[in-house]
Amino acid sequence: MEPGTSSPPRPMADRPRTSSIGQGAGYSEPAAIELVRGRPRRSLSLRVQLSLAFVVVALLSVVVVAFWARQITALEITEYHERIRRGEVPWISDQPILVREGFVRAIKPPLFVASQRLFLANFNRSLWFAGGTAGLLAVIAGLVLARRISHPLQELHDAVTGVAAGNLQQEVGLGGGGELEDVASAFNTMAHRLRESERQRQELLAAVAHELRTPLSIIEGNLEAMLDGVREPTPDLIATLHTQSALLSQLITDLRDLSLADARQLSLRRRPVDLTALCRESVEAMGLWIEERKVTVQVSGEGDTTAEVDPDRLRQVVQNLLHNAVRFTPAGGRVRITVRETAREQNQWVALEVEDEGPGIPAENLTRVFEPFYREDPSRSRASGGTGMGLAVVRLLVHVHGGDVRAENRPAGGSRFVVELPAQQERAR
Repeated sequence: MEPGTSSPPRPMADRPRTSSIGQGAGYSEPAAIELVRGRPRRSLSLRVQLSLAFVVVALLSVVVVAFWARQITALEITEYHERIRRGEVPWISDQPILVREGFVRAIKPPLFVASQRLFLANFNRSLWFAGGTAGLLAVIAGLVLARRISHPLQELHDAVTGVAAGNLQQEVGLGGGGELEDVASAFNTMAHRLRESERQRQELLAAVAHELRTPLSIIEGNLEAMLDGVREPTPDLIATLHTQSALLSQLITDLRDLSLADARQLSLRRRPVDLTALCRESVEAMGLWIEERKVTVQVSGEGDTTAEVDPDRLRQVVQNLLHNAVRFTPAGGRVRITVRETAREQNQWVALEVEDEGPGIPAENLTRVFEPFYREDPSRSRASGGTGMGLAVVRLLVHVHGGDVRAENRPAGGSRFVVELPAQQERAR
C-alpha cells in the first residue's frame, strides 16, 4: 500500500461479529430464533390449531349425535304406530264413554298424520338448536383451553429465544403442576447453570489476565532496567527472572491440563502403582523446599494401597496437595499423608489424605477451593507461592481417573484433603 493511502473498508460480510462478555455468543436475534426453531415456522400457531381442532370435534359430535338421534326417534315412532295398528298397545277403554253430548268410543288414530310430522319437525329443530348450543359452548371452552395451553408454551418459547440471543437472565414461572411446570423447572435449572458457567468464565478470564500480568511485568521491568543500565545482571536478578518464567511456564501447563481434562482429551497411561511409595517419592523430590519451610512431612500406608493410575498424573496430584499443605502450615508444624485401603459398593478403592496444621478453610468455601485461581483471602499475593491452579488441576485429574476429591476441616484445626480412587481401571466411573 502506498504512503498516504488508507486501506479500503472491509465488507460487512467479512467483519467478525463481536460480543461483550456476558452477552452470549454474539448471535443476532433473528439468527438466534432460527437456532431455536431448527425448522421453518408453521403457518398456524399452536393456539389456532388447537382451536380449530376443538371446533372440528364439536361440529362432528353435533352432526353425529343429531343424525343418530333423528334416526332412532323416527324408528321408535314408526314401531310404536305399528304396535298400535296390530292392537298391541292398550287403549283407555273399548267401552262407551258418557259425556254431556252423548256416548264416545275410543278410536285408533291413523298413522303419520300432520301432527306427527309436525312433532318430528319440531324435534329436529330442537335437536339442532341444542346441538348448536352445545357446539358453541364446546368451541368457547376449546378456545379458553387452547389459550391456557399455548400461553405457557409461548412464554417458554420467548424465554428460550432470549437465552439463545445471549440473555441468560431469562426464567419461566409456570405453576399449576404437570408436565409444563416440569419443563419450566428444567429450563430454569439450565438457565441457572448457564449463568453460573458464564460467571466462572468471566472470573477465569480476569484471573488468567491477572496471573499472567504479574510475572510478565516483573520480567519486563527488570529486563528494561538492565537494558537501560539501571540494574546489573546479577545472579540474584537472573534467578528472579528464572523463577518468574518458570511460574509462567507452570501456569500455561496447568491451563493446558485443565483444558484437556475438561474436554476429556487428557490421555492416561495407567498401570498398577503403590500410592504409598509414590507419596514418599514426591516428598523426597520436594525435600529441599520442605526443609526451607521448616515443616515436617509424615507418610504412612494402611493395607493394600495399589491402584491402576497414571503415575505421572498422580504424582502431580500429590505434589500439588503437598505444596498446598506445606504452604499453609506454620514453621515447626507437621503435614501428614495417609494412604489406606477402603471399599465402595463392594469394590476396592484407595483413599489418600493430606492433613495440615494451617488456619483451616471457612465452611462456605470448602467446595470453592477447587475453582481455578480461587484464593480464600483476595488480598493474598503470589508471595505465598503457587499459581492458584493447583487444586483445580487436582480435582480434574482425580475425576479423569474416576475418583473423587473433597476438602474438610479437622476438629483439631487445619484442613484435610481426601482423594479416593478406584483400585482397578474397569471399575472407574
